Parts: sequence; C-alpha cells; structure tokens
Amino acid sequence: MKRKNVCLSLLIVCLSFGLIGSSIAESSDDLSNLTLEELITKAKEEGHIESVGMPEGWAAWERSWAAIEAKYGITHNDVDMSSAEEIALFAAERNDPTKDIGDVGLGFASVAIEEDVVQSFKPSTWDSIPDWAKDPEGRWIVSYTGTICFMVSETLTGGVVPTSWQELMDSDIIVSPGDVIRGASSQVAVLSCAIAMGGGFDNIQPGIDYFVELARAGRLDPGDITKDRLATGEIQLISGRFDFDGVSYRDDIKAGNNPNINIVTLIPQDGAITTGYTLIFNKYSPRPHATALAIEYLLSDEGQIDRAYGGARPIREVNLPDDIPLLPNSMYGNVTPVTDAGLLAKACGEISRAWEEQVLPRIR
Repeated sequence: MKRKNVCLSLLIVCLSFGLIGSSIAESSDDLSNLTLEELITKAKEEGHIESVGMPEGWAAWERSWAAIEAKYGITHNDVDMSSAEEIALFAAERNDPTKDIGDVGLGFASVAIEEDVVQSFKPSTWDSIPDWAKDPEGRWIVSYTGTICFMVSETLTGGVVPTSWQELMDSDIIVSPGDVIRGASSQVAVLSCAIAMGGGFDNIQPGIDYFVELARAGRLDPGDITKDRLATGEIQLISGRFDFDGVSYRDDIKAGNNPNINIVTLIPQDGAITTGYTLIFNKYSPRPHATALAIEYLLSDEGQIDRAYGGARPIREVNLPDDIPLLPNSMYGNVTPVTDAGLLAKACGEISRAWEEQVLPRIR
C-alpha cells in the first residue's frame, strides 16, 4: 500500500537533520526540445528507471511500468514512501543520486520547488493539461486526481450505508479515519467533513468538532486503514481514503476468498474534496532521458487510461474504455476541487494540530 500519509512536518524534520548536501551538476540537455526519436534512443541507452512512491496496486502504476518496459525495454524499480520522504530523499542524495521520479500530493509540489530538487520537463501533451494542474515551468504536473470516499463494510453495518457525513453521524457506525496527524488523505477527509458541516479551507473547526463528537461516543477506530483489516472484518467504515483506493479495495476484496464481506464505495454527497497527485522529476536524476520518456508516456492517452484502470481520474480529457472501474459520474455532483496547493497545505497543517490537541485525547 502506498504510504502517502506523512505531512509536511516530516519533511521539515528530515531536512533539519542535515539531509541536504551540496548540489551536483544536472543534465545539460534541454529535454523538452529533444525529438521523441532522440529521447527514445537516449532513454534506451540508460535502460532503467527508479521511482519512489509509485508502487503496484496504487492507481495501477504497474500497468504503466509494464507498458514502458514492453515498448522501450526500460526496466523499473520502485521504493514505496510518503510524499515528504520522496522530497527529502531527492535532497539527501543530490551528491550521489539513485532515484529518478516521484509522485506526491499536490500540497507538496511547492515544497519540492522550494527545496530545489525538481527539474523541468514539458511532455508533448502539455497544452492539454489544465493550467491549475501544472507548474508553468514544468517542474511538476498533476497526472491524476482522487476524491475522498467512504468505504462501507455493509456486512458489519447491518446493511446501513450512509451517503453523507450527516447520515454517518446519525448512525452508530464506527469510523476509521486513519492517521490524521500525518496522513494527507486522512487530513483531506477531515477537511471534506468540515465543508459538509458548514466550514471550509479557512475554517476547519466544524470538521474537528464532528470527530470530537464521534470520539466521545466511542465511535473512532484509531487503527491503520488497510485493505487487509477491511477484508477480515475489523473495519466498519473508512473515511480517510480517495476513490481510487476505494475502488481497488472493493474490487480486490470481492475477487478474494471472503464471501462474507461486502464493501460499498461511494462519495459522501454533502462534502468531498477532489485533489491531485503530481509527478516530480528529480533534478539530480541519473537517468534523465528514461525519466522524461516515462513522463511522456504517463501523460499520453495510454498512460492516462492506465490511471483510470486503477480507479483514478485522468487529468487529461481522454476517451476511456467501457470496462474502466470508475465510480459513477453522478456521485461527483457536489465535490470541491482543489486548485490552490498552498491553501490545501495550510488547512491540512491546521487539521493535524487540531486533531492532536482536540480529538486524540478523547478517543477511547
């Protein structure tokens, strides 16, 4: 499972311990000016790519890496880590780099630029990517989006499936929010709840108050939110994950050997945030041409369709096959898109602090 759940504070801690060394020379090639044929030739010579935070089972990354190997003979390896850890690793290894590319939450895109660990590359599909979803200089690009969802174990809730935060509050269902102090998706879920309860990016308190009430009622499960726990009947409802995880968990559990667990995945109808995940190209990549070619593929129609097969929404407008496992469009009528990474980062930082001070002490 991808570990996208460490907030900005971890990065600050990592950097404070001296993980940043002196810079080494980056590639002198202007990669965006190479022809595709030139890029492919040089990428094949490099022959390999090392990613971080882009593992199998998350947004169907495995489809893309298999396709890149089949098309170009470029092999791949991934080390699963959080957004903050990815950026810290790029910085720590700048004198002796091993990694090429990462995938971080939108709120971390500006951090990557501030830490000077990303280089520019604009794929041929650049003009079809929305302006809000890309750095003007090409230092980061959103490749897919996710929307906060509920994953409900209908078996354990006695058939009760809340479709909104208010319906969830009015039930007696025990909620698994995940790690809200460090978890990006869990923080976005609390922010989604705040919106449903009348708050917003500049007023997260209604969301905190909501979970304080659940905690006082003994309705918060502080354990990890994993597919295994859901499949074995340890969790009634997960609130702190995105829709592509919800689709993946639901389908994997259905395809497994536990016929007694039925998972329903849905978007809460009174408050759900949609945000993006961004590709970051390591400024010190030892294989810059293979990395650029991978980005070219990931933002192509084929690469975008791969993300949809993982339950994620492609950032570009592409024609999707009929068997794509996305949730119905009708569920997304009342979602709030994030187009300001700084605003999201500020709200999530406030949620982390408020959760530690107000919610955690009341969980029993």
